[in-house]
Amino acid sequence: MADWVHVPKGIELTEGTMMAVSTAAQHLILYRTTGGYFATDRRCTHQRADLIRGYLDEEVIECPVHQGRFSIRTGAPLSAPVCTPLKTYAVKVVDGEVYVEVPQPSDCDGQIR
Repeated sequence: MADWVHVPKGIELTEGTMMAVSTAAQHLILYRTTGGYFATDRRCTHQRADLIRGYLDEEVIECPVHQGRFSIRTGAPLSAPVCTPLKTYAVKVVDGEVYVEVPQPSDCDGQIR
């Protein structure tokens, strides 16, 4: 299951910018490009660097530590040293408000008890 989380200032993002978004279960980045809005996990899959400090170029985010690059549209790794995809999230705009679809936190965290 997933919830649509409202991003109060998301609509104020200008093209070519990004902002950190925190929910109860996730730390994300919301991006706005000429192609629209996108959302990804905030941490690099290589060594967990904070991508909000990275460089956004069109639809590519570059890690500030080792310069690995990801597609913000698909999460695909685009250059070494990253090889694990970045998790992406659906984004929608309804009545001038931005929403990101995030999974609901699990009581069991995927573990069988």
